[in-house]
Amino acid sequence: MHELVERELYEALEYARSIDQEKGKHILIQFEIDQPLFSQTLFNVFPSIIDNQSSEQQYQNMAQFFADLAFDVLCVYQKVFGKMPTFDDDPTWMERQAMLLDKELAPLLSSNHVSDKVANKMREDFFKAKEGEFIQTGLVQFMNMSIDDFVKESGDTYHESIVDLAKTMLFVVVRLFNNLYTPAAQH
Repeated sequence: MHELVERELYEALEYARSIDQEKGKHILIQFEIDQPLFSQTLFNVFPSIIDNQSSEQQYQNMAQFFADLAFDVLCVYQKVFGKMPTFDDDPTWMERQAMLLDKELAPLLSSNHVSDKVANKMREDFFKAKEGEFIQTGLVQFMNMSIDDFVKESGDTYHESIVDLAKTMLFVVVRLFNNLYTPAAQH
């Protein structure tokens, strides 16, 4: 596992964006077979969190766009790092990831009960690379720019918190893929 360099990232993103609908369905089906819990989290749970922020159509649109970007991340990892480990290889992987994330996200979610300074420090710590971890900086930046472009092009007004939520969840998606493809981070 390594941090994606510019050219490698560009080629992988180009590959992800060039996938036709039929191949895309095949990739999603195989992902659901290989990692059923991760697949459900990525394409059902996370988008529903965004969608449930409001009953307005724009939030449904943001949830769908989030799912599209999560698919891009899936394709990038498969293109660059190859076939992913399967659920059968490590059936408790997703459960362990959820416990790790819960431990890290809980203080962030309760940050409205702490000072702004402490809340900012918790956010900083969350987005910092953990020991032995690669942050796919270029991929995360591309995803963030994609969200910003989507918001601008849609013409809809999104509350800043929903944009931040989508970006944070995409950061989590990238991190989960890093952990999936990095054996040391799986435990």
